[in-house]
Amino acid sequence: MAHNFPEEIIHDILFRLPPKSLIRCTSVCKPWNSMIKSPSFIRTHLSRTIDLNNQFGTHLLLLYCVRPLPSFSDDDLDEFPMERYCSLRYDNLAFDEYCKLEFPVAPEEELYRPNLLVLVCNGLVLLGGHKKNLEYNFMLCNPSMRKSVTLPKFLNSRKELVYIGFGFDTVTNDYKVVKLTRAFRYDDLNVFYEVYSLAGGSWSEPLSLDHICTFNHLHKLHAFVNGAIHWIAERNLADGVDECFILAFDVGSDSFHRIMVPKNSRSSKPYQLSISGYGKSIALFRQYFDLVEPYVEIWVMKEYGMEESWTKLTILLPPGPERDSLYQPLCFRKSGDVVLVVFDGCEDDVYDDRYGLVSLDLVSKQFTNLGIDGYKYYYAECYVESLVLLDNTDAVSY
Repeated sequence: MAHNFPEEIIHDILFRLPPKSLIRCTSVCKPWNSMIKSPSFIRTHLSRTIDLNNQFGTHLLLLYCVRPLPSFSDDDLDEFPMERYCSLRYDNLAFDEYCKLEFPVAPEEELYRPNLLVLVCNGLVLLGGHKKNLEYNFMLCNPSMRKSVTLPKFLNSRKELVYIGFGFDTVTNDYKVVKLTRAFRYDDLNVFYEVYSLAGGSWSEPLSLDHICTFNHLHKLHAFVNGAIHWIAERNLADGVDECFILAFDVGSDSFHRIMVPKNSRSSKPYQLSISGYGKSIALFRQYFDLVEPYVEIWVMKEYGMEESWTKLTILLPPGPERDSLYQPLCFRKSGDVVLVVFDGCEDDVYDDRYGLVSLDLVSKQFTNLGIDGYKYYYAECYVESLVLLDNTDAVSY
């Protein structure tokens, strides 16, 4: 019966189906199998899905939460068992659940705090963890299709600090993971980088980065916008003052450049900066831990790459009458609202109690409780279901 329809109508129908339905369609006949698994169909399906989500407002948010199980003891802080919760949520007022997701998880005995690095791009999720011998494990997975690719492992024998970014090259239709490394020694600021290509299946040779800088808390500071991966970095000026800036890696040209942060945010101490995507541009969350009253500023760059377009949207004061809590921004929603964690200020304490997620309407200044609480670690990011990895011969099902 399928052959009675014009080919363009069949394509139009298939492009509207979600990944799970399309996987079933690959069993209909060999021509459909070949068509759905072709790189051109996978890429067009992703583009059409994004257009349909924009048209009908059916955007999704990936929510990933982790907390230690209550059974661990003081002697097990480095290896405590963790409970994970991952789901797709509709990016609407109700924040209702679209579906639960499962990640491929390595055996707990092999990893030290596994899968705490989660980065998202075009329906692919980058998971990361490492063993106690500092052998790093990274994995790209598509949880909508339950397929994954394990990246070549590397041994961090020199005890370097490792920072990761993840993005997509639209020209070559390739996904790239960028690994930045620098020594633990404070006086050694030389940074090296390597690029993993999903199409090539390997890491490049390490190259020296011309921008001498330092980083921190990578999993909170990564944003992929306008074809570039962005991290918050800092450098030491001649007068001994540390200056913050944004280090950007263009995944198409494999080149780095700097973007300056707002002038009053360039001093890295005592501020904590994090970065987020903001439509086709970027945003900064500036946390100031004042002993009297901490606060958070939210800045957006209205015109990408234009320093003079930085605009302060709001200042968030601590919630509650005792002023002993603080907001930690996670990401922007399609509506322009911001998802935040309310926590008690002891972010690095394994025993701290997180109060949960809220959404802030930046126009009305109203907060909405999203009904998720009690976790140690939160990650939220815009997500689109895709067929990426369906045509990859190295991908395995889980």
